[in-house]
Amino acid sequence: MDGIARLREVRGEERVSFNDVADHLVDFADRDPGARDVLDRLARFLAEVERVDHDHENDPQRGLVGTPETDVPTVSG
Repeated sequence: MDGIARLREVRGEERVSFNDVADHLVDFADRDPGARDVLDRLARFLAEVERVDHDHENDPQRGLVGTPETDVPTVSG
């Protein structure tokens, strides 16, 4: 099972704040400094994703029409 599936299985029903998520990202980056750039890109993505519809099953792009270089999702359609 990959990490995302494991997260959904173990903690998928929990409600947490983005401050909590940010704290966990910082903790992980402290343990694995080589992941800091990817975590920073993920954090930027999560900061902007509020404006994107997340109907993953029905939209193959899932609002992800931006590029990894911009780290900012854009609303499709």
